Amino acid sequence: FKNLLNKAEEYFNVSCVDILVNNAGINTNFGWRKCMEVNIMAVMMGTEIAMERMRKSPKKGQVINVASMAGLGPGLNEEMVGYTVSKTGVIALTRTMAADIARHGVVTKCICPAWADTEIVSSVDPNPGMEKSIQQFGMMTPEHVAEGFYRLVTKCDNGSAMAVMKGVPYLLVPDYNIFPMIMSMVIMAKIMDKIFGPQVVTSNHQIVAFTLAFVFISVLIAFMF
Repeated sequence: FKNLLNKAEEYFNVSCVDILVNNAGINTNFGWRKCMEVNIMAVMMGTEIAMERMRKSPKKGQVINVASMAGLGPGLNEEMVGYTVSKTGVIALTRTMAADIARHGVVTKCICPAWADTEIVSSVDPNPGMEKSIQQFGMMTPEHVAEGFYRLVTKCDNGSAMAVMKGVPYLLVPDYNIFPMIMSMVIMAKIMDKIFGPQVVTSNHQIVAFTLAFVFISVLIAFMF
């Protein structure tokens, strides 16, 4: 990585690169360990080295990580564990670094493509879960992903995670982990604890709590108007 950045700065005659794209990735054909080494550990290494340079530069630059739609939800099956975990890590890395921009000043974003007609997809050992998912979401051209990448770099803010899917507008996926999801679940859990006192607040309790809250708000609005 250091040699790559050195050569890029030498070629373009600049003191620091403007952008690092962590694009290298492999599928699970080589096993989960190799998948993790390339898809997340190498991304963290590249980000760390670029950060060391960019944070010292007057023009801080951007780090763009190539994640995947696989990183936004549970994996398709056991065969996809390594890939899913690694891409989930890429999204978490992006959002964590973006949240700390006040300290380092470097803009961090990621792109999350669905199935694209590339070697990393075509070389995967076929499995029913993958084939079903491709039928559901379709297969994109690399050009469609490239256009999304251009828009991510030029039009999107720090911390953006762009979902790229066939037949769907380019979409920024908010980080629901902190707010409103976690905070609202905490509030509802406290309500359920007061009403029912369960030993563990389950998803069913959450559904009941959200339903009661929705009914209450609806009645309140109807009463007011």
